[in-house]
Amino acid sequence: MKDLLTPRELAELCGVSPDTVRSWCFRKQIKFASTPGGHKRFRRLDVLEFLKERGFPLPSTDKISPIKVLVIDDEESFRKSLVGALQKEPAFNVKEAGDGYEAGRMFGEFEPDVLVLDLVMPGIDGFRVCRDFKSREGGDQARIIVVTGYPDEVMFQRAREAGADECLAKPVDMNTLMDMIRSLYQSPRPRRTRGRKPKGASRET
Repeated sequence: MKDLLTPRELAELCGVSPDTVRSWCFRKQIKFASTPGGHKRFRRLDVLEFLKERGFPLPSTDKISPIKVLVIDDEESFRKSLVGALQKEPAFNVKEAGDGYEAGRMFGEFEPDVLVLDLVMPGIDGFRVCRDFKSREGGDQARIIVVTGYPDEVMFQRAREAGADECLAKPVDMNTLMDMIRSLYQSPRPRRTRGRKPKGASRET
């Protein structure tokens, strides 16, 4: 990484748009210096500090991209709320799907790193969705977090056996979900599933 980056170089490094970088500067979320001509420049150490604070992965390559998250839920109000909250974090690139068909299409086009899947949707077997995603090409690299408004440990165990990596009860605690996404993304792949008890919510959506 260069010692000084331009806004465009920083945008390319993080896999975001220049408008997003301008927003970071406007909100004073990242440190920058200005040239005599008024152009912004970003010091390497400041960039690395910003990326670590925001949860961006720090691979050894020269490109750092946001974690791609696909939210699958038929309940539009919940889905929009969840997507809106995740999109506030620069470390996440978020897409959404309202049904299994759209989710399948998005999986191929978007190639998500992490899926947040409503386990119970009308006409859709969430357990089968987990198995189908894991069996797709590249599916073993995707992590699955299932959420449901009908939490039951037996149901969660079935979800894990079907391929889910983590399970959460609605309403979802956003801090817990974000930490979970980062942890799953940074864990070695392929990865064995592990159990987690349903958690309550202190910050709900």
